[in-house]
Amino acid sequence: MFSRFFANLVTKTRAPLFDTPANWGLAYEDVEFKTADGVTLRGWLVNPGQDKVIIQSHFGLFSSRAGYTNEGKPIGMRAWPTDIPFLKHIQKFAEEGYTTLAYDLRNCGDSDKDSLGFSSDGQAEYQDVLAAVSFITSHPDYKDAPIGMLNICMGSSSMTLAHGVEGGLEQVDNIKAHVVVQPLNSGMWLEQMRVPGFMIRGAVKYNMRRGGVDFTKKPIVKAHLINKPTIVIQNKNDPFADMDYVQSYYNTLKVEKEMVWTDKGKTRIDGYADLTERPEKVIEWFGKYVHADQPATPA
Repeated sequence: MFSRFFANLVTKTRAPLFDTPANWGLAYEDVEFKTADGVTLRGWLVNPGQDKVIIQSHFGLFSSRAGYTNEGKPIGMRAWPTDIPFLKHIQKFAEEGYTTLAYDLRNCGDSDKDSLGFSSDGQAEYQDVLAAVSFITSHPDYKDAPIGMLNICMGSSSMTLAHGVEGGLEQVDNIKAHVVVQPLNSGMWLEQMRVPGFMIRGAVKYNMRRGGVDFTKKPIVKAHLINKPTIVIQNKNDPFADMDYVQSYYNTLKVEKEMVWTDKGKTRIDGYADLTERPEKVIEWFGKYVHADQPATPA
């Protein structure tokens, strides 16, 4: 029973799409595209027609491209008193002259389920990141546009695992920079919740028996392949983060990089709320690198 509970906790929660760019006075297009394994993903092109693009990969099961909401969550899973609308920072990106592709990872938001039907902690979702980048680089309006990648939590895992595979991100010249926000995997999250190791191992075994993955595998194994300037942002008061892992992830990067430890509230969600309320550091990082005439090279 506990094995199923903890496996479902980190793989089967689904957040609704609760917002729209129209609510923020933003021009946008509804878009959809397919992954290599045939999953249809849906998203928005916000502020379309600009000459530089940000691709946002959200933080997985507890969010959608719209951000975080308590809608549909049981009382014990409501981690923040209000919605956290990602369109608030996307609006700032628009003011800086970016088109943003905000899309839902598989099994999240408005995107389709895959054959498994629940999260694999980036181990299948890396294909979603590749599909989003392919959608932009093959789009007639953006095929030459420089790209900044905004990767949030499971989005960061998915982005990292999208390296070192056929057509991996390291081969995409259009990508100029990455932002990594609070990298984590489900195994570490359960560890920081003080779930006993034997229960985590039981949850992994249960998940794998039903066709899922070992969600304790750490995407850091691909971090050395990231070949564009990367900033890592982590709330140092986050009770669910493995700070040693965050530091190790940063240390593994072989590119021009920056580590930013923020000092926010004592929940994990504080880091995501801060991204939306104060995106200046993200905008500064992309402003430094995301230009067609300024190629990003390893340090």
